[in-house]
Amino acid sequence: MGERASTAPDVPHTGGPASASPDGLGEHSPEYTHDRNDENPVTDADKAPLLPTDDARAAETAPSSDGGPGARRSTRLDSDEGRRAALVESLPVVTDDTPLMAELQQDARRRIELRGRRFPQPQATRIITVANQKGGVGKTTTTVNLAAALAQSGLNVLVLDNDPQGNASTALGVEHRAGTPSIYEVLVEGAPIADAVQQSPDVENLWCLPATIDLSGAEIELVSMVARETRLRNALDAYLDWRVQNGQAPIDYVFVDCPPSLGLLTVNAFVVGREVLIPIQCEYYALEGLSQLLKTIQLIQAHLNPELHVSTILLTMYDARTNLAQQVAGEVRTHFPERTLRTTVPRSVRISEAPSYGQTVMTYDAGSSGALAYLEAARELAERGADGVGDVSVQDAQRRAGEQDKQRQVDESDGDLNRMNEPAMAATQEEQ
Repeated sequence: MGERASTAPDVPHTGGPASASPDGLGEHSPEYTHDRNDENPVTDADKAPLLPTDDARAAETAPSSDGGPGARRSTRLDSDEGRRAALVESLPVVTDDTPLMAELQQDARRRIELRGRRFPQPQATRIITVANQKGGVGKTTTTVNLAAALAQSGLNVLVLDNDPQGNASTALGVEHRAGTPSIYEVLVEGAPIADAVQQSPDVENLWCLPATIDLSGAEIELVSMVARETRLRNALDAYLDWRVQNGQAPIDYVFVDCPPSLGLLTVNAFVVGREVLIPIQCEYYALEGLSQLLKTIQLIQAHLNPELHVSTILLTMYDARTNLAQQVAGEVRTHFPERTLRTTVPRSVRISEAPSYGQTVMTYDAGSSGALAYLEAARELAERGADGVGDVSVQDAQRRAGEQDKQRQVDESDGDLNRMNEPAMAATQEEQ
């Protein structure tokens, strides 16, 4: 699969008048006017995705003059796709000699293709555990930004912050001081999730079950409890049923943020999830722990959650200017071709800045390279789930990786034999 790297430095967007944006959305597009220090900051309405209004939805679904229901909606979608395609075609052609222009073109293409687009709704709630026992690979950042991107695209999303550090709660702008009802009360005291869940103030369809400092002692308290591995799963199933019974919209996606360990909190996250999303930093150490993580998932499959499977791998902190990042990305794509997303998330200052404002990068700077990369990754995740792509078992992945390792060893052995035989072959040629 081709990589969509993004390495160009993030350029701050000024608040003054701008020229026509490359995505054809006009000079007042929030991607081109957003500046947090501007005297006239962008309003919440400006930052919201361009989703259809209620009147527009009614017009889309109203019968046309020929009596065919949904004909207007089909016409509108066709014209919208045509407009997007025409704008993409109008972008300048770039070559390998102009890498900066290539990055700018990629960002412009993403704005055109993704802004205001509604992602496909899954047939049933997708529960995705974001895990990697190595710290600093972008688990929390990936969790909150994918959740925000999906919610901005018209889907209902719930984030379970299962990390005692509570960074996901911070990024989503929800209260998580000591004493706040949180996931600790759900796990240890059996409280219902409905009593602790909070809605994100920045994104309409996004909810979060926060984590407080109390969660740091939960692993010790869970040791002596009955059914300690399934407590979070039982609570989530009850909450999803409660929403339906109370006439609330069903949740489309649930993301579970994990701590950088393989303790009871992570085991609960694996049992509650049906899919695993693994963020992998494009550095060597991130690859070392991957085999151990797959073994842990296989144990969970065998004893606690047969439905669990690794559905998605996302490459984070990617820098195409370095050979190491390209080599790591190549290794991951070779071993897990079906499950590795085409989109890679670049190193981005905007992504790092956003949590300090209690926001995700999707609301902090929606036009930055990092935000556009996460938005494209969210679309790819939604479309792959709708198509059933990436639904591969851990055993199949390990078998494929083992076969490739054996082939690599054979190739290396053949190379060693050839090198050993070189002197003898040279001597034979001299004699002849």
